[in-house]
Parts: sequence; structure tokens; C-alpha cells
Amino acid sequence: MRLLIRLRRQQWLLAVLGVFVVQNHCGVPGVKHDQLAVHLLERGQFERARREADRALREDPDDADMRVIAALAEASLGKFDESVDALSDALRRNPADPRLYAALRSFCDQPECAGLAVTALQSLQQELEDNWYVNANLGWALAAAGDTERALNQLEEAVANLSADVDETEQIVAHHQLSRLYLDGSRYADAARVLEGALILRPQDPRLLIGIGECQLRQGDEEGAEPYFKRALDAAPNRVEAASLIAQVHYASGLPRGAIDYYEVAAHEPTVTPLVLNNLAWTYAEESIELDRAESLSLRAVKADVDNVVYLDTYAEVLFRQGRTERAVALMKRAIELEPEGGEHYEYLRGQLVRFEARIASLP
Repeated sequence: MRLLIRLRRQQWLLAVLGVFVVQNHCGVPGVKHDQLAVHLLERGQFERARREADRALREDPDDADMRVIAALAEASLGKFDESVDALSDALRRNPADPRLYAALRSFCDQPECAGLAVTALQSLQQELEDNWYVNANLGWALAAAGDTERALNQLEEAVANLSADVDETEQIVAHHQLSRLYLDGSRYADAARVLEGALILRPQDPRLLIGIGECQLRQGDEEGAEPYFKRALDAAPNRVEAASLIAQVHYASGLPRGAIDYYEVAAHEPTVTPLVLNNLAWTYAEESIELDRAESLSLRAVKADVDNVVYLDTYAEVLFRQGRTERAVALMKRAIELEPEGGEHYEYLRGQLVRFEARIASLP
């Protein structure tokens, strides 16, 4: 089973915190509310972090960092309405602070929150006349909420009306999001054109290079895509991540052998993750090749996280392809025991078990 790559809650939380310049001096006499709020948030004490952020904001209502800390605490508690409200307040005070928009995007890409982001940004759009950041991020939020037509209009206008004073990263985000919409609409040449425009800003940006390579692949030009992928790997600070993304692009383009090649690049890096090992093993299994290699890779992933039903499923699939069906059935039963009934993977795992048991029943 392929697993969507998504940051776990704590990783996501720390990634957003890293955007902001905050210091944690907990343990130092006279610690301030803002410092304590950060300390508590990092340790998962979200209710207390929210209270300390509120106290800090009473002392300094214009502290954008604390409004983000409050928003993160609320989001971590599942209170998305309150979270978006806190960020909206920060944006009203600092409508050109790119860090705030980055924070909004980081935890509003989920369906339950994207609609809230749309509403908040539409309200800000009415209050803040001709604010490029609000307009561009409204396009992003509309895309996240599934309103493709309006998202395209917003983002096309934002990209067409860029000025030199707009934050470079926000420009890249707008170009990238517009290119994704074009790709989803099979407008591959338009997507490549937008990404080439962004590449002028950052000629060695791995994400942009991978995106242009994907455009080439979608048009059936594997040879034309390869130089962009190579440049992306050479420029990437994290080769595992870059190689994995390139592998996913090949897989999504119906090129599993190309995916294997790039997953192997990632697998040979010292920082390879269990997820990469799992995805490589799964792709080998789907192709029914190198099954001994797939077994070794899958077993490494399972040993790293023995209760991960995705990894167990892949291991079972490899064994099934090897003809070791009874062992595959046992592993699938274990995976079903671990997955809550009604959970994300439950029905899929049940289907796998039926498939494996049907093979046994068909044997003489």
C-alpha cells in the first residue's frame, strides 16, 4: 500500500514553529508568557500553551508570533475555527507578513479547515483593498477547498500582477499552485510555462525543477524530463526527499520502472526513511520483479515500525507474490487487528485478506 506523504502532527508543528523567530528560555528565572507558550506547545501541552499565549497577547496585542502560537495550539486541539480566527487577527495587523500566510497554508490544507481559510481570506480581501498576499492565498485556499475555477482566476491574476516588493517565497508558492491546477487540468504546456517563470527567481529550486520534469513526463517526453530531475537531485539539500518525490511523479505518470530507479537512489542514502523502503518494496511487488530485494526492504520498514498497518500490508503483498500465501494471510490478520473497524485502511485490508484466502482456496 502506498502511503500519502504527510507530516505527523509533531513534525508539522515544529515545521511551522521554525518559520518564526521565537526563543525558549524555560527554566530561566522570570520566564515570560511568550517563552512559556512556546515551551508548552513544543511539548504537546496545547491547552496550557493557548492560555499562556493569551496572556502574552494581553501584554502585546500586536505580537504576530504569539497569535501564530495560539493558532497552532487551537489547531492541535482540533479547534480549527478558533485557529483560523487567531491567524486572521494576526493578518489584519500584519497583512504583508509572509510567515503568517505560510502558517495558514501549513495547517489549512485539510478539507475541514480549507473552507474556513477561504471565508477568512475573503473577509480580509474586502477589508484590505488590493493586497497581493491575500489575493494569492485566497487562490491557494480555493484550490484546497476544491473550487478549481475560482482558484484559477485568483492565481492567474496574482501571477500576472506580481511586483518586485512581493516576498520571493510567496511568489514561488503562487506559481507552484497555479502550475498544479494546470497539471490537474491536463494543461501541461501552461504548467511548464508557469514553472519556468518561477525558475527565473530560483534557478536551482528542486521543487520547481521536479515540477517541470513532471510536465515533460505527462506529455510523454521521458528524455526531456530527465535533465530537470538530475538538476533537482544535484541541488536538493535532502536527496531522499527529492528522489522520493521524483519517484512519485513517475509512479503517478504510469511509469513504475522509473519510480523504482529513483526510489533506489533514495534507498541508498544514509538518511533513507522506512516509508521510502516500503514504497520501493511495494512497487517491486506490483511489478512482480526483484521479490527477494522487495522482501528485504519491506522487512526493514516493518522492523522500524512493527505496528504500522501500511508496512505490514506491503510485507504481506511481497510474500503473497512469492507464493508464501499462508504467511501473507497471517500478517494481514495482524494488520486488521491493529486497524480500528471503520478506520482509514480497514476495508482495504479486509479486501486483501479475502484476496489472499481465495488464493489458498483455489490451490489443489
